[in-house]
Amino acid sequence: MKRPLLSLAFVTLSVCCVLGTAGSQQTEWAQIVEAAKREGAVVVVGPQGSETRDALTLGFQRKYPEIKVEHSGSAGAQLPPRLLAEQKSERFAVDLLVQGTTTVINGLMPARAVIPLQPYLVGPNTRDTSVWLNKKFSFADEAGQYNLAMSVYILPPFVYNPTLISANEINSWKDLLAPKWKGKIANRDPRLAGGGLAIATFWYANPKLGKDYIQKLFTTQDIALSRDDRQLLDFVGQGKYPIAIGPSEVLAKEFIAKGLPVRQFNPEAMQEGALTTAGNGAISVPRNPPHPNALKVYIDYLLSKQGQTEWSKAIGFATLRQDVPRDHVAEHLIPKEGVQYLDSHLERYVNLRNEVVAFLNTVLPR
Repeated sequence: MKRPLLSLAFVTLSVCCVLGTAGSQQTEWAQIVEAAKREGAVVVVGPQGSETRDALTLGFQRKYPEIKVEHSGSAGAQLPPRLLAEQKSERFAVDLLVQGTTTVINGLMPARAVIPLQPYLVGPNTRDTSVWLNKKFSFADEAGQYNLAMSVYILPPFVYNPTLISANEINSWKDLLAPKWKGKIANRDPRLAGGGLAIATFWYANPKLGKDYIQKLFTTQDIALSRDDRQLLDFVGQGKYPIAIGPSEVLAKEFIAKGLPVRQFNPEAMQEGALTTAGNGAISVPRNPPHPNALKVYIDYLLSKQGQTEWSKAIGFATLRQDVPRDHVAEHLIPKEGVQYLDSHLERYVNLRNEVVAFLNTVLPR
């Protein structure tokens, strides 16, 4: 007769422990939020584009009006030199980076300019990973600490002008080697972090393409190189170059929304397969963030259902948070179960890019 009483006591004690832990966490979080309000600001460096800027600022600002979001946009290749110079001079002005994985893994991790994220994943949303793909956060770096991917999507092969090109004219990368495309293709410089390098890495690693394809494309087709995403999209919209490989997907989405003659090519149409990327949808914390409590609150909001919904709608791609609607995302951009992709945002492919760039330097003009 005593056993049920002991069991009941054990259950009661267990419930009390759980409630006590939950209450302690709530108290600790409330203290963090109050400390964040006293800090009064969080500094975020995000991707280029007004829609992503709004997604990274407006919703959080409404929920936490006492904490100002100081946001600046940056192309990935421009960020490492600037941030490393600031850190070298003991200036630590940035709390969070929302950038591509190459920028962080190649440009910042080797210099120890970023720190582990786990100490900042302490809020009610970031403690619960059950709503994320595979019930865990996805890190691009092999250590699983420095570069958390929020969204992953199938990268469109290129953008094109639909008034000059019919989408069914191309169903293989090798089609771009045809004489009719000579002088009609622009490419984001593939030696720099960004979409151009991601696509070049796919060519390099794909057994159906490889070095031979890259060499033929750049030595026979008079490819126009640019390091300016807007210029590439203007080229396409104005018809100067009806095809552009590798420009910012976020900016391309803005051009499309404005009704300009720019379209993203369907990756499912390419015979050689497709690659996935995190694009600019990965977060990292630079060394010595100046507003550590506001940073914890900001990350908790950004990774919440509301924050990820705003982010997903801004970039036009699906988040890895599984309870976020996808009705605004084109079906062909959502990775499919059972389909093999080259996951270009993972560290092993990011590291391969050094080899890719070394090869490109033998093919492209200096």
